[in-house]
Amino acid sequence: MQSRRKKILEDLRACGELHDEPGSGLAADLLYDEMADLPTVPLLLGRIRRMLRESKQLGILSISILPSERVEQSIGWQAYETLVRDIASFLVEIKKVALRREDYLSEVMISGNAFVILLSPPRGEQRISYGDMDKVRGRIHTRVARFVRERLPSEAVDRFGLFMGCAVLTQGPPGRFERQVYTILEEAFVDSLQQRKRQQRRDLLSLKEVLKSEAVEAVYQPVVDLVSRSVLGYEALTRVTNGSFVRPDLLFKAAHEHDMLWRVERMCRGRAMKGARGLQANQMLFLNMEPDSIYDPALRSQATFDLLAEVGLQPKQVVLEMTEHSAVRDPVTFRQILNYLQFQGLRLAVDDVGSGYSGLCSIADLKPDFIKIDMGLIRDIDTDPIKQDLTAAISRFSQRAGLTLIAEGVETPGELACLKSIGVRFAQGYLFARPGPPFPAVDLDAMAR
Repeated sequence: MQSRRKKILEDLRACGELHDEPGSGLAADLLYDEMADLPTVPLLLGRIRRMLRESKQLGILSISILPSERVEQSIGWQAYETLVRDIASFLVEIKKVALRREDYLSEVMISGNAFVILLSPPRGEQRISYGDMDKVRGRIHTRVARFVRERLPSEAVDRFGLFMGCAVLTQGPPGRFERQVYTILEEAFVDSLQQRKRQQRRDLLSLKEVLKSEAVEAVYQPVVDLVSRSVLGYEALTRVTNGSFVRPDLLFKAAHEHDMLWRVERMCRGRAMKGARGLQANQMLFLNMEPDSIYDPALRSQATFDLLAEVGLQPKQVVLEMTEHSAVRDPVTFRQILNYLQFQGLRLAVDDVGSGYSGLCSIADLKPDFIKIDMGLIRDIDTDPIKQDLTAAISRFSQRAGLTLIAEGVETPGELACLKSIGVRFAQGYLFARPGPPFPAVDLDAMAR
């Protein structure tokens, strides 16, 4: 980091592009953001002025990362700050492949949550259109969104706000240069917020259409017993059928934002139960749900238990699956409702164990029947001694606590063999079967490998 910082500052000084006020050398050091490893906009006013002299216009592309308490709760504040820093580094790498040499990346705020890219006009031209910038915005947004998805658990991705805006900076009167720059920067960030509002309006319309037509279906993935080579149960997963949401996590994100989570989960839960008709008496149905949905009166209503009876399921066959690192807003009421549901026979599974910040103590407080190891710990576990030690520790904990441990995301024979050597008995993943209609065939031979 120090070498990159030194090089950028030296290049700016050599070109005379630092802001030409007394003490600018000290100002340069203070205005360089150490966390993001990027210069801030005040440091680049000289460069912006020079670029405007060469072109009549510059494009301003803003990248806003909206603060999210839920994301920080999911991964911890240290991991959140690391992610923002990693995004800054990724933007620098993107510049090499998605932008031209003339385009420049900078940071706007010391908080490290907002960035700006200066875009020069196309080669041979002196003007840049909003359409040109919109194309660049689309390319960069796609790359950054994929980068974030690969580094966050799905429920955190749902709440991670990443928005991009555009504005055009035109050469104006010299005396108003700095004010003009910051006015256009503000326009770009306003545009990014407008983009968010437009997306929210589109999502709301799509969400209402899904609810109106009940355009969801349930697919099922088996949870297998590696010892008896049989199926313990099936996890129900939601798929949207009308094409309005390309991924189910986007459906639940929209439901969160528009306060329709309970309605969506009721619809998906009902579809999953109806699709599980014919489940064997010794098998279980795992239903994903947000902890907040436990407060939904419909979950504990007689209608829910009537539906279970209608499709031939006993309450003891239903496992409510919640993530380890989702926040619980009212722990006392949460525990009381959970006790009632467990008294009625329903069971509890804690999902994604090993990916959150809350630790095994919070799992002990919940007293679940099952814990499911996050697939991030399982991926390549056969070649990673640290993952092996962590999984072994979770396995020992589950045995002492009397909990059933399930490893998620098993994809290779090597991962399976390693889990067996640790003593993990139950597993789930593509190695055995992909999610499908009730009930997908299971590769029993895979369990013997």
